[in-house]
Order: sequence, then C-alpha cells, then structure tokens
Amino acid sequence: MKKSYIVDSTCSNMRIDRLIRHFLGKIPQSLIEKNLRAGKIKLNKKKIKSSHKVRENWRICKIKEIEFL
Repeated sequence: MKKSYIVDSTCSNMRIDRLIRHFLGKIPQSLIEKNLRAGKIKLNKKKIKSSHKVRENWRICKIKEIEFL
C-alpha cells in the first residue's frame, strides 16, 4: 500500500472520505470513518474529519495499516 497520496486537479474540492474510496477502491464508509477518527489517515500531517474537503497538491499522509475486514 502506498504511504501517501497527492491530490491532483481532478480530485480537488472532494471530501476526504470520498477521495480515499477513490484511491483505495471499495471500502466500507464505516471503516474509512473509523480510521479517520483514530488518526490513521491524516491530511497534511493533521487529523481531520471525514467531511473535510481537500485542495489540489495537498498530501494525504501515510495511511497506517488500515484495518480491512
């Protein structure tokens, strides 16, 4: 699994939870929410909420060992 992702212009202004699903494929929404709350997924090295909108060239920091079902 990649350690980080850079947001490109096609994904700019997209919610972070939808962007993660775009990068990683079919993952349950509850799993994305759980990992965001736990701080395993960070945006520009900051813990964020799932409704946060991303901008172009922002970095989604290392997605630490996301617990897949």
